Amino acid sequence: MTRAVTQPNAVSAALKERPDPITELDSALRDLVADHEALLNLARAHREAIAKADVSAMHRCLEEQQERLQRIRGHEFRRRAAVVALQGAVTPDSGRLSALAQRATEPVRSRLVALGDRLRELLNALQIEHEAVRQAAETLSSHMEGLMRQVCRHLSHAGTYGPTAAIDTRTPVVTVLDLRR
Repeated sequence: MTRAVTQPNAVSAALKERPDPITELDSALRDLVADHEALLNLARAHREAIAKADVSAMHRCLEEQQERLQRIRGHEFRRRAAVVALQGAVTPDSGRLSALAQRATEPVRSRLVALGDRLRELLNALQIEHEAVRQAAETLSSHMEGLMRQVCRHLSHAGTYGPTAAIDTRTPVVTVLDLRR
């Protein structure tokens, strides 16, 4: 019976492959900023597609947004893992980026703070843009609903449909049925 023996060099190599938490945090924040910038551009394109009522462009935007959101999910997982690795003793402020950045050397510290600020700006801009997309979608929906009502009104020769495109119970329906034959 042979027994697997772990060699010290293999363990050392595995530990070296594991990234430094500060480096991983920096990398994750860079990726988060890049993908959120792309997401902001997609939200703007989505709003334009809604304004033009371009269904295929809206579909492409939604598909690309889903892909970006999946990538962001992976980056966020990496960021959280780096934060957990850096926290050590948990204090109320230990999860804040400014507190974590203090553990880095100066060029990286400034970059982490700048990335955090940029990410915050992007998230605020995304929130505003998504609100604009929501309003544009509601406006398009209301417009389409109005068109459908007009079509229903014009197709209702008997006048049985009211202005809401529903059967109008106020309008008496006059029908004649000849029972003599």
